[in-house]
Amino acid sequence: MKFLLPYPPSGWELYRGWGKTRSLSSTYKKWRKDAGYFIKIPEKPIDTPFSIAIALRRQNMRQDLDNRSKAILDCLQHYQVIKNDNLCERLTMCWCEELPAECVVILQLSEEGMAA
Repeated sequence: MKFLLPYPPSGWELYRGWGKTRSLSSTYKKWRKDAGYFIKIPEKPIDTPFSIAIALRRQNMRQDLDNRSKAILDCLQHYQVIKNDNLCERLTMCWCEELPAECVVILQLSEEGMAA
């Protein structure tokens, strides 16, 4: 599966508050809703190990690449593309300037998942 998504928020922007008072931030809620327009929900969520490749168009030289994966994985779980992000066996991320969208996600069953 391939998804062309808007640029995801940083992991630091997903929640507000800590502990029992923690809730989704308005920034993440908006991004997740916007991303939902570009996600074709499958008939059945992926419920076996999968791998995901994420390419982002860099917006600022001071950004950390790894801070963007959590928003994407949680969003795919929210829209029931994947059953749970703990099934992710392999995660590959890169910066790339030549992309058709700000964020390109390729999701596929991992070799372990195909054998199951």
